[in-house]
Amino acid sequence: MTRFLLLAATAFAAMSGAATAQPSAATPTKQDRIILLGTKGGPVVDLERSEPASLLVIGGTPYLIDAGAGTAHQFVAAGFPIGALRTIFITHHHLDHTAGLEPLMSLNWIGTGLRGAKGPPVEIYGPPATEFLVDAALRYLSVSERIFRAGIPSLPPARTRFVGHDKQPGLIYSDDKVRVTAVENSHFGHKSVGPDGKVDKSYSYRFDTPSGSVVFTGDTGPSDAVAALAKGADILVSEVLPPRVDAAPVDNSGSVRTELAAHMTLEHLTPQEVGKLAAKAGVKKLVLMHIAGFLTPQSTQVVEQEIRAHYTGPLLIGKDLQSIDLSK
Repeated sequence: MTRFLLLAATAFAAMSGAATAQPSAATPTKQDRIILLGTKGGPVVDLERSEPASLLVIGGTPYLIDAGAGTAHQFVAAGFPIGALRTIFITHHHLDHTAGLEPLMSLNWIGTGLRGAKGPPVEIYGPPATEFLVDAALRYLSVSERIFRAGIPSLPPARTRFVGHDKQPGLIYSDDKVRVTAVENSHFGHKSVGPDGKVDKSYSYRFDTPSGSVVFTGDTGPSDAVAALAKGADILVSEVLPPRVDAAPVDNSGSVRTELAAHMTLEHLTPQEVGKLAAKAGVKKLVLMHIAGFLTPQSTQVVEQEIRAHYTGPLLIGKDLQSIDLSK
C-alpha cells in the first residue's frame, strides 16, 4: 500500500509539472485560444465525439465552459493536468452539459490532495441549482472520500476544494484576464423549479478578453438576447441542429417522441437560424459545436449552404480537441 501511494504521488507530481506557466494578461498572447473538448450534442454515447465542453485559454489559464461526460479525459488530452482546473461555467443543467462535472471534481480533489498541493478552490458558476449540483456531486464523492481519508487522513476534505455559485443574468465573473456576462436564452421553453424554489434557467456567455470577445451560445433556440450579447463578437461558438437529409424520418408517434420533436424544433438552432444569428450580431467568425445528430458529408454540405444563405464570414465546423487561435 505504501509503495502504491508513493507511485501515485510521484505520478500526480509529474502531472502537476506539466501545467503551463501563466504570462501576464495585459496584452494578448499566442497562447490565447479556444479548445473544443467535446462537440457532440445530446445525452448520447458517441464513439467519435465527446459531450459538450469547451476551454477558453487566456494567458495560460484555462476557463472551462460546460462539462459533459468525458470532459476529464479531454481536459488532460488538451494538455492540462486536472490540477490546473480553477474556474468552470455551466450554461444549463441538462446532463449532457453536466455529467462530467463529478468526475472532474473527484479527480481534481484526489490529484491535488495526494500531491499535498495548496491553492484556491475550484469556483463553479452557473444558473440557479448550480450550488445544489455541486453539493450533490460532493455527496456522491463522499463515499469514496470517506474510505480514502480513513487510510490517508491528511487528505483535505473535498468540500474545501469546490464552491458553487448560482448567478443571475448580467456580469457574473471578472478577473485580470476575462469578464464574463450571461444572458438567459430560449432553451427552456417549459418552466421547471429546483428544490430551492428557484426557476431553472439556461444561459449564454460572453467572455471579453485581451485577445478579443468570445460568445458561447450553449443550448438555445432563436433569441434576441443572445444576438445582443454576441453583437460585434470576434468569435461566436454556436450549437447547431443538422438536418436529417440522408436517413429515414424519425417516427414521432407517441407522446415522448412528439414532445422531443417539439423541443428540438423550438429550443435548438437550425443552420439557417445560426446563420441569421451570426449575421444579425455581426460576428467576425462562426464556430459550430454541440452538433446534435450525426454529421455526414451530405448533411455537412447542407449545414454550410444554409448558414451561407445568411452569413458570409469565416465558418468552422468544430471537431473534438480542435484549437482555435485567438491571436488570428
